[in-house]
Amino acid sequence: MAGVLSDIGATHGGRSAAEVAIAWTLANPAVTGAIVGARSPEQVEGFAGAMSLRLTAQDLEQIQTFRTEHPRSMRL
Repeated sequence: MAGVLSDIGATHGGRSAAEVAIAWTLANPAVTGAIVGARSPEQVEGFAGAMSLRLTAQDLEQIQTFRTEHPRSMRL
């Protein structure tokens, strides 16, 4: 999953997989916020930037396709 998120991030100006994951979470209409933990000021900046990242329909489809093909990758 991290590889897919990294690939998508690369198409959005080099965003990190974590930023894409946050943007993906926030793209869900049932979600009103995301709780994240940062270990450095740089991570805080990146996570804040994730709020402005708008994933395309193609990005969301790419993530969903991966999830469908690899259902065990999403287990907690």
